[in-house]
Amino acid sequence: MASSARPFGALERALAWRYVRARREHGGLSITAILSFAGIALAVWALIVIMSIMAGFRATLLDALLGGQPHVIVSVQDMPAEEADRLVTRIERVAGVEGAFPYIQEQVLATNSGIASGGALVKGITMKEFNALDFLEEGAAERAREAGFGEGRNGGDVIMMGAFLASDLRLRPGDEVRLISTETNATPFASTPRNKTYTVGALFRTGSVELDRIYIMMPMEQSQVFFKKQGRYESIDVRLSDPMATQAAMRRIDMALDRPVYMYDWKAQRAQYFNALNVERNMMRLVMMVLVAITAMNIISGVLMLVKNKTRDIAILRTIGASRGAMMRVFLMIGGALGLAGALVGMVLGVVTVINIPNIEWALAQVGVTIFDPDTYGLEGLPARLSAVEVFGSAVWAVVVSVLVTLWPAWRGADIDPVEALRFE
Repeated sequence: MASSARPFGALERALAWRYVRARREHGGLSITAILSFAGIALAVWALIVIMSIMAGFRATLLDALLGGQPHVIVSVQDMPAEEADRLVTRIERVAGVEGAFPYIQEQVLATNSGIASGGALVKGITMKEFNALDFLEEGAAERAREAGFGEGRNGGDVIMMGAFLASDLRLRPGDEVRLISTETNATPFASTPRNKTYTVGALFRTGSVELDRIYIMMPMEQSQVFFKKQGRYESIDVRLSDPMATQAAMRRIDMALDRPVYMYDWKAQRAQYFNALNVERNMMRLVMMVLVAITAMNIISGVLMLVKNKTRDIAILRTIGASRGAMMRVFLMIGGALGLAGALVGMVLGVVTVINIPNIEWALAQVGVTIFDPDTYGLEGLPARLSAVEVFGSAVWAVVVSVLVTLWPAWRGADIDPVEALRFE
């Protein structure tokens, strides 16, 4: 008996369970509470699915962004190539650095039979970097080698082009494209923009439509000639094992070098893009958490009706020794039980939905509904990434809110005066 009288003991749990499963005609929970359970389940399901999709989008976009551009950029445009190569060797020895590659990047105008790009970026890369590009999938690297990328005088005249840029210019592998540089050639009459015709050896996809619409890869020797940078590089592309830990990596790089250099990371270069992703994710999480809270507030009506229906029972329990705290805990457990049950059902629905997103997309495609057009968005499907923190965090939030909104009706129930309640019984 002593154990059953303890806070949240057997007696209080038995009373809470009895009230939860009592039928409406016996003064049990109203239909409002049942709907609250369903609402919480759906809200938790929506929170898990939406946050998983947003996490998938964020991971996909960052992977694409970080696969196609340096994690840390070290400027070496004012030093000879030999000295820059020595810096590369030092940087590669720094902890957390997976690779360091010198490169040249300049803007050009790409044209094909009167069709011009809105502007493209030519990145001159070494063959060492070419072999390390992780986004050259589906045989793109092999096709580029077969076409002669990096072979011939000054690296040859074969380039690689982003798939969306090639589509805009109506180019395919084997076609020729004219690149016009901002550099000029002096002639007896005037200075004319430097231009040259190259062969498209292969197309590539980084996973980012933005990058695939502007990038052209060119052998380093050829880019040095085309942009008049013989014997020099522009920057060093530093790739990290953890692209998010750029500040610590830059401090280690600075300590490892024997001369001061200017460097910056991808976050500074893409600050607005990175901040927009974080703000969007945080705001969506806040909105969905508010939705869960609003749904849980319906529990107030259900518990208030239960208190009203059980007034006589509460009064009798109070007269035989039940404390106000005991009655309050009984109703708190009822609210928590509704929230927990809804959260568990929502968790299961959310996890099952996220795992089966490809099957859902396939089913929708059978009825003519396309969620994402791969040619427009550069995504083969709706990205989603399950996070245990998001899943359990959503469930915990639903339970906590359910208990909090039950505080007021539970206090009302515990504050019932047994004398007044039994006066007319």
